[in-house]
This record gives sequence, C-alpha cells and structure tokens, in this order.
Amino acid sequence: MNIYVFDPLGILTGPFELSAFPEVPGFGQYLPGNTVQLEKPLSQPEAGHVWALVDGEPQQLADYRGVVFRTEAPGVAEEYSKLGDLPEGLTAKPWPGQFYVWAGGDWVLDAPAETAGLAKLARLKRDTLMNQATTAMAPLQDAVDLGMETPEKVALLRLWKRYRIDLSDIEQQAGFPVSIDWPTPPSA
Repeated sequence: MNIYVFDPLGILTGPFELSAFPEVPGFGQYLPGNTVQLEKPLSQPEAGHVWALVDGEPQQLADYRGVVFRTEAPGVAEEYSKLGDLPEGLTAKPWPGQFYVWAGGDWVLDAPAETAGLAKLARLKRDTLMNQATTAMAPLQDAVDLGMETPEKVALLRLWKRYRIDLSDIEQQAGFPVSIDWPTPPSA
C-alpha cells in the first residue's frame, strides 16, 4: 500500500508504510484525513515540479513558490505561494538590474535607457565637481578682484578655471557617457 500525506496546497509527501501511523485500540491502524492511498508509488517529479493532489488525483505541478518578479514593474519582487504555472506578469527569472525590461519572455537590456541613465549620472557628478571647483575658486577670484593676489594664487586660479572648462566639456568626449576621462582637480 502506498500511503501519501498531503498538505493544505495538496503537495504529496511519501510514500509511508502503514506502520508509520498510530494504531487505535479497537480500530486498528488510523490514517489521518490528509492521507491518500495510491496503487503505485509516485515517480520522482520533474525538476521544478512537485506531486500534488488535484481533484483526488496526483498531478505534477510547477513549483514557483518563493520569490518571483513582476514583469510590468521591473525590480519588484514578491513572495509567491501557489502551485502551477506562473500567471501573466510574473517570472521566476531574477531581474538583472536597472535598465532591463521584460520583452519576448526574458529580461533584455534597454540600451537607450541605459545610455540616458549613465548620461544623467555623469552630469550629476560633473555638476557636483563644478560646484566644488567654484567653491575652491571663489577666494582666489576674490583676491584677484581686490588686488590681493599673489603669483601662486593667480596660477592656482587659472588651473581651477581650466579644470572647470574640462569638466564642462565631458559630453564632447567620444565615449560619453559610457567611458569618461574625468579631469584631475588641481592640488592646493
């Protein structure tokens, strides 16, 4: 006798020997309500599948329980707890990362979005460096404006101005935004 236990989802575990279940005095072996007796033992399920009781019959069902990913909202993961094929809009394939979209049954790189995102990040970095350069230049320019400059301050101001111009020209580089040769700031 091939006795299997099933859980609330219907997943079958076993087979168990009859002796694995308690004997009730006066009644004999007691089989709980969540057991089923099958004529033949079940084979090993296919990879990614489990045996489950469906309408009283064992069936192999896909098992995607665990973390799955939304295809319409890339990057959004959720816990999935049902058996069977995933519904439209969900995939077990992990989202590779920013700039990937779901197309043709797989995650594909959206190259224009990646280029736009990298350009945005490069401009943000450039603007931050420009602000730092402007902050470093302000007292040097003040010294020149007030006639308090020294040859060292004038030379350093010129280096900062050149650095700021080089920063403003990064978008003209051939590899922008993927490959950027960032200028080096002058040392004080």
